[in-house]
Amino acid sequence: MGRRTAKNTASRLAGLQAATEGMVLPAVGFALEVAMLASFVYWGFRQAGPWNFILGLGIPAAVVVLWGIFLAPKSARRLPLNVVSLASLALFLLAGGALLAAGATAPGIALMVVAAAWFAASRVVQPA
Repeated sequence: MGRRTAKNTASRLAGLQAATEGMVLPAVGFALEVAMLASFVYWGFRQAGPWNFILGLGIPAAVVVLWGIFLAPKSARRLPLNVVSLASLALFLLAGGALLAAGATAPGIALMVVAAAWFAASRVVQPA
């Protein structure tokens, strides 16, 4: 066996970065999107009176429409990458806050932590 060189280590890190950028981050991002919508549905249906139905379906529907228009990768009206990244982080954190407000403390904190980690990792792997 030969000695490891910096070239081998660098190529391994480049491979890891490519794998992270190509598979892991998009998968976590998609899972965050689904969790965000589920959080808004949960929060909406935990509200009182006739508003629970309106908020439980209306807020997630509005988020889906706005996401599709301004944040979706293949949208004709997509915002710049920095704005998309910050807006998606804000929506994920808002969804975590909605879970906290609905009394689901552990899932709300978990969503916020994973969203912040995803944002940081996406900035490291793919700086804007």
